[in-house]
Amino acid sequence: MPAGPRLARRTTLALPAGVAAGLVAVAGCDDGSRSPGDAAPTSTPEPDPDVVLVDGVLEELDQALRLASAAGAVDLVALHRAHIEALDGTPPVPGPRRRVDAAAVRGRERRLQAHLVEAAVAAASGALAGLLASMSAAVAQRLASAHG
Repeated sequence: MPAGPRLARRTTLALPAGVAAGLVAVAGCDDGSRSPGDAAPTSTPEPDPDVVLVDGVLEELDQALRLASAAGAVDLVALHRAHIEALDGTPPVPGPRRRVDAAAVRGRERRLQAHLVEAAVAAASGALAGLLASMSAAVAQRLASAHG
């Protein structure tokens, strides 16, 4: 599934109803000012920064989920699956379980948590920023409970 529709739907859901309806109505309008010979724009529009941000977060979550799965960290696997699904991503099929150092899992989780903080700060959408911040808090909570 392409990244564009995932975020566009989430962003639209966060908009006030009147604004969202107006955007839907305008999206299909043609004011007729183009003549039939006018060529379509040749440049590709820049991707939405939040879409690019979500794609990066999904990659980080994918890596963390794979390592947690290999280590048999069921609670982290469930957490990362929920986060991937909240971003409308598709969780990866985990590989076989193998011996993984607990320190490697903690290090990956710390990197993920830091990435989520940076992503929350960088997000243009307030709803996305809040979602990413809550994900960061959940990972931080798991890290704290693993040490306590």
